[in-house]
Amino acid sequence: MCFKLLPKQFTIPQLQQLYEAIYQKELDARNFRKKVLSHNVLIKLDEKDKSSSRRGAFLYKFDHKTYQKLIKAGYNFDIS
Repeated sequence: MCFKLLPKQFTIPQLQQLYEAIYQKELDARNFRKKVLSHNVLIKLDEKDKSSSRRGAFLYKFDHKTYQKLIKAGYNFDIS
C-alpha cells in the first residue's frame, strides 16, 4: 500500500488519485471505496475536508498496527 505518500489524514478520493497515478489507469470510485474499506486498515475520523466541496469528505488515517498484523498473516492488498 502507498500510504507513506499521503498526509497523515487523507480522504478516500485523495487515496484513489494516488492509486490512479501509480497504476496509470482510472478506477471506479464506488468499487475502489468498497475494496479499500474492506481491507480494514483505515480509521475514519470525525473531521471532514471541505476544500473540494461544500458537503466535504471524511478524513481517514492509516492503521499501521492492523496493516502489520495482516501482512504477517499473508493478506493480499491488491486493489486492481
